[in-house]
Amino acid sequence: MNLNLNQFLRFPQSRIGRYLVQVTVVAIAYAVGARLAFAIQGVDPFASSVWPPAGIAQAGLLLFGRKVWPGIFLGIFLLNLVNPSEQIFAIWVGGNVGAILQAVFAVTALRWLGFRPSLERLKDVVNLILFGGIISTQISCTIGALSLYLAGKVDWAEYWSLRWNWWLGDTMGVLILTPLILIFFRPKLTADRLKRQTETPKHYLIWRGVWLILLIGVSWLVFESKNTASISRYPLEYLPFPLIIWAALQFGQRGAVLASFIVSSIAIFGSSHGSGPFIAKAENISQAILFLQAFMAVVTITSLLLAATVAERAEVENSLRENEIKYRELVENSNSIIVKLAPDGTITFFNEFAEIFFGYNQEEIIGKNAVGTIICLTDIEGNNLELVYNKIIQNPDRFTSYENENIRRTGDRVWVSWANKPLVDAAGELLGILCIGTDITDRRKAEIALQKLNEELEIRVKERTNALKQSELQLQKQKSALIDLAKNKALNQGDLTKALQEITETASRTLEVSRSSVWLYDRTKSKMECLDLFDRALNQHDYGLELGESEYPVYFQALREERAIAAFDAQKDFRTREFVESYLIPLGITSMLDTPIQIGGETAGVLCLEQVGMPRYWTIEEQSFAVSLADSVTFAVEARERQRAEAALRQAEAKYRSIFENAIVGIFQTTPDGEYLSVNPALIRIYGYSSCEEMMGTLTDINRQLYVYPERRAEVITLMRTNGKVSDFESQVYRQDGSIIWIAENAYTVCDIHGNLLYYEGTVEDITTRKQAEAALRLEQEKSDRLLLNVLPKAIADRLKQDQSIIAETFAEVTVLFADIVGFTQISSQISPPELVSLLNDIFSTFDRLAEKHGLEKIKTIGDAYMVVGGLPTPRSDHAEAIAQMAIDMQQAIIEFSDTHNQDFSIRIGINSGPVVAGVIGIKKFIYDLWGDTVNTASRMESHGLAGCIQVTSATYQRLREKYFFESRGAIEVKGKGQMTTYLLKCRKWL
Repeated sequence: MNLNLNQFLRFPQSRIGRYLVQVTVVAIAYAVGARLAFAIQGVDPFASSVWPPAGIAQAGLLLFGRKVWPGIFLGIFLLNLVNPSEQIFAIWVGGNVGAILQAVFAVTALRWLGFRPSLERLKDVVNLILFGGIISTQISCTIGALSLYLAGKVDWAEYWSLRWNWWLGDTMGVLILTPLILIFFRPKLTADRLKRQTETPKHYLIWRGVWLILLIGVSWLVFESKNTASISRYPLEYLPFPLIIWAALQFGQRGAVLASFIVSSIAIFGSSHGSGPFIAKAENISQAILFLQAFMAVVTITSLLLAATVAERAEVENSLRENEIKYRELVENSNSIIVKLAPDGTITFFNEFAEIFFGYNQEEIIGKNAVGTIICLTDIEGNNLELVYNKIIQNPDRFTSYENENIRRTGDRVWVSWANKPLVDAAGELLGILCIGTDITDRRKAEIALQKLNEELEIRVKERTNALKQSELQLQKQKSALIDLAKNKALNQGDLTKALQEITETASRTLEVSRSSVWLYDRTKSKMECLDLFDRALNQHDYGLELGESEYPVYFQALREERAIAAFDAQKDFRTREFVESYLIPLGITSMLDTPIQIGGETAGVLCLEQVGMPRYWTIEEQSFAVSLADSVTFAVEARERQRAEAALRQAEAKYRSIFENAIVGIFQTTPDGEYLSVNPALIRIYGYSSCEEMMGTLTDINRQLYVYPERRAEVITLMRTNGKVSDFESQVYRQDGSIIWIAENAYTVCDIHGNLLYYEGTVEDITTRKQAEAALRLEQEKSDRLLLNVLPKAIADRLKQDQSIIAETFAEVTVLFADIVGFTQISSQISPPELVSLLNDIFSTFDRLAEKHGLEKIKTIGDAYMVVGGLPTPRSDHAEAIAQMAIDMQQAIIEFSDTHNQDFSIRIGINSGPVVAGVIGIKKFIYDLWGDTVNTASRMESHGLAGCIQVTSATYQRLREKYFFESRGAIEVKGKGQMTTYLLKCRKWL
């Protein structure tokens, strides 16, 4: 209830609710305006001078949008309800269409012209008068007058007169009512207007009251008095005009439209009562109406245009005033120096920032010459600034921007960047110069400091250039040495001993060091062995020395962590001072440059350069050269390893080729597009070709030509691209003679170091014989399974396959059925044994199909007896219902069997429900059987039953009585059970 109430209360605030309210407002306003016009017309014909609904409709669509046009239709409908005259019904269609089209056209045109409802722009007033009051009203008067003519209410001779009066009434309604509604009922009030309204002084409200009283009084005096002929020639109707002009000038559009409305209303009211100047001046009523309409048009248009003009002028004045304040604040509060100079060079304006910057106030600086006050006579360099200033005054156009040195009142020198603007009058005479300056003192100081730095830098550049020339010569020497070393055959052919000798000699002679040596780690990296040491003084090579990490741990650690060990004083450097006693002092070594040798991304040794004599600073270029020499050692070691690897590869290739040629399985390489790159003899034999050339020439597209099912090749490629390989993938392929064989593929992708696929490689094995054997074995297995399923239920057969020797289960809820052919002994004595067996086979086969149909499990047949059970080996809740339905179907099947064989057959059926034990016992001739009292009782129900009937126990009856019809047999004597109440199953209940 509360929810519905809340939804009802929120409905007016919804979009649909607001729309319905807007339509209703337009409709009521339209109907009230029209009713008011008719009411006045009932008193006197002059009411036709203004038709308010035209202005109300146009204002409503301008305020709410064109979507509320149904309000016009509804307004005319309401008008007909309260004024059901013949005339209204006659113009129903014309009035509706004309009024709606007139308002929609006017609003569309005004919106297209950018009309603003505030009417504060002159063009909005003109557009409203032209499109809203003159052009659009042609639609309604044309359609309305034409509808009257077609309805037979007026003659064609009266059409144009009627149309003219209709148009004037609509036009007056639009000009008077539309502005009034737009001004006083605008949906939005701007913040500025609201501020002006709330800040209106009290005396302003008093003047409004005085104006309103005078306007009403003068208008009433003019239009409500009976004018005599002697004064009727005077334009008394224009006495309210000064008050209307006052309203437009003083109170804006609100006052203007209110004044027009008041004067027009009083004029209409007075004229309708036979008063006012228009009655006195007119010769007839039509002329008086015309005078009244002309007067109202002049009053309304004049007031609207005048108020719009005043509003636009006030808007311009406000904008100019705001701009003046804004620019004055900009000048006064600017962070720039603004100075105005007269043509003679005296200062006429000095802004606040200039006062602060130069230290003068306006009283001290105005009227004084700039030279000597803010411009010094000479700058620091001795230039005469007075001459420069005079040139600026004489030719201001040539000095629109410049920088010069200025002076503050305190005597501090400052630099200012000036932008000058000559001020000239209409005749082109110079009135003054506007100068805007920016303090650039810090920038100039920075420029001077930068100039000094540049001078110092030039000196350093010259020094560095000389050093670079020396370095360039050294670099050229190093470059030539590296080129010669790269061309050396020993480095490329894997002769490591010769290559290391060339490297150490090149290092000693190029860098002019005393000793150069190459050391490599052993496998444990716990010690290094010298592979070559060149002594330049002795010009001889040596090798075999060893360094242990346990003896020089700091040095070994530095080799692992640093790009190079450049020791100026090797005897004091912490990285090399471990060698002082044993190595440096005995050999006179003062400086060392040791560069690690990198092989495979790991440090493998060191290139050691040793200076004897004066200590030596190792330059960046020398360290880079040492790194290049270490790279050469790396290249030499890798060349030796590559030579060894190539030899091993050749041996492996020969071994692989032997395997490839003598393998019993097919080996292949194929392109990604399906072409063979190589095949071995075994694959050629498998596919039945005589040679490699024949096979590769024939099978040019493996995807189409080889595979019996081409999609298998696509599956192989997909697996290899996903997993990188495929194993034991079996497919059928064509041999050369067209026969089909089975193959098993093992293949993988071969890619380059960047992971791009190069080719596929793998093996093929002929598995046709195996597949044939598997198919034969599978066929025999299927036969065995079918035979087993004919003897045992599938679930039991599956368990026997799992080697469960004893299967026995208890089922709490099953239903057992026994059936026996009545008179079978007599029948068997009348036919031959083959015919007897055939007869039983036909009957029991029918019963088997019924058991399969109802999802029941056949247990066995004993002679002419048939046993079936529901609810095992898979339990089911409807076991009794399924057995009952099968029993009914068995009786029907026997009837049909009797008709087919022209011999009467009947069966007895007994049914019982309850728990049983089921299982398979023994080790030969398996049979799935049931045990328990439920089974014995079901058998007794059959043996004590009636021919052609289905006898059930109370247990089965209780389970089926809601779904089947039964006949109570009462209590009968049952062998081994005593008295039992039994029932005969008849048929199923069908709702």
